[in-house]
Amino acid sequence: MGWWRQLFTPAVRVALGLVSLMVTLVLIAEMFTGYPSDRGELVRKHHALVTRTVAQDVARVLSSDASGAAQLPRLLADARAQEPRLLSARVLDNQGQVLGQVGNHQSGWHLETGSSSTLDNIRIPLTVANQRWGEVQFVMQPLYPRTLGGWLHEPLVHWLAFISVVGLLVYSLYLRRVLRHLDPNAAVPERVRTAFDTLTEGVLVLDTVGRVMLANKAFTLVDGEDAKALTGRDATDLRWLVDSLPPEQRNPPPWRQAVQDKAPVLGVPLHVVRPRLPALRLVLNCSPITDNGRVRGCLASFADVTQLQERTEKLRVALEDLGASQKEIERKNEELTLLATRDALTGIFNRRSLMQQAEQRFTEARANGTPLTCIMCDIDHFKSVNDKYGHGGGDQVIQGAARALSRGLRMEDFVGRYGGEEFCVVLPGSTLAQAREVAERLREDIAATLGAALRDHPGVRVTMSFGVSELEAGMADPAALIDLADQALYHSKKNGRNRVTAWRTEDTKTAGAVA
Repeated sequence: MGWWRQLFTPAVRVALGLVSLMVTLVLIAEMFTGYPSDRGELVRKHHALVTRTVAQDVARVLSSDASGAAQLPRLLADARAQEPRLLSARVLDNQGQVLGQVGNHQSGWHLETGSSSTLDNIRIPLTVANQRWGEVQFVMQPLYPRTLGGWLHEPLVHWLAFISVVGLLVYSLYLRRVLRHLDPNAAVPERVRTAFDTLTEGVLVLDTVGRVMLANKAFTLVDGEDAKALTGRDATDLRWLVDSLPPEQRNPPPWRQAVQDKAPVLGVPLHVVRPRLPALRLVLNCSPITDNGRVRGCLASFADVTQLQERTEKLRVALEDLGASQKEIERKNEELTLLATRDALTGIFNRRSLMQQAEQRFTEARANGTPLTCIMCDIDHFKSVNDKYGHGGGDQVIQGAARALSRGLRMEDFVGRYGGEEFCVVLPGSTLAQAREVAERLREDIAATLGAALRDHPGVRVTMSFGVSELEAGMADPAALIDLADQALYHSKKNGRNRVTAWRTEDTKTAGAVA
């Protein structure tokens, strides 16, 4: 594209404009003055003369003798040979019978019966012995060509092409000499231009309407066009520049806005996308050039911030990666916390976490004077389950028991696996009677549903035994509370299993057992 831009210098572009104006004036002059002569009228007169002459010859032949009709094909062929614009002709009698024809008449004849003649379809009536005898139809060459090849042979096209080519050469030579005196670059001393080109930022000097007066070397490296070729062009004609502007700042563009407002327009971001070249990030600053308060033009500078943007983007990506890594560490920590506090088989609290939670609730109950109860429970005949259904079946029963105990509790209650098939439930704020009711409900639910945990062995019934204790004065730690519940559980096991036993310190015997 470089040679193309060098070819269309400002002088050539102005010359093309002058040639276009000259051709337009010639065509308008022909329209209004009739010079050169109206080609359509000349052709119309010529067609009329030719067709009348041929029609007269046809009438003379037909009226001469009875064999005149046989001479019509030769007469029409001679007429077509003498007149290049005659494409075809046909002679018809009053009944529409064809007496003679030359050329492919059907393809060129478009007139309906009774319609008037046109420039290229002409019908002339035949009169023999003062009587209407028939008509002669002529298909003439159209006034204007209908193909590209036909237009290329038109004299008018040759004439306009000659004017255009010669005018372009003459105007270009003339304007090249004239523009030497008008070129703004010629008025700039070489030392000033050298200093102008040493600036690392691209710089344009524009007039008040946005035409380029000067462009430094740094700008041409972005634009890809020679500085002299840019001179005189409107900055809005640089499509890459306009397309790089933010949509809200394209109308008017920043350089025109600076001239209109007589104030700088700063920090306009540009994203320049160039074919087969890396994209650029520029910042455009436009400042009006004033002289005694009057705006004379605009100075536009283009700072290349591509590397800064790339570094900023890399930093942003690094920060995102760091944030993602931090979130991943937090997630891993949560997993580790979960693994450290939860039982791997059941997902409920393990014994260590259970004791930590119990210690906290024990301290709160002592400080606030609120009740605290504990339920210890154990799967009945678990060894038989393991022996009969294997360790896999035993694990399924333990998991089913954990699910059943968890769904039967309040939000503030918690359950943990105390060891093996034994579980511990802590109920903050519940009295012994309330805890016993909860234990009884859990026992009934487990007796009805826990056997279903053995999915491959339907119909199996598995039960659990429960022991309940309540926080009392003199207890030193939650272990004492759990121990009493465990003793109550022992009595449930001893008295037949699948029952709830509540422990009272004042009564060393069990308060009662419900089978």
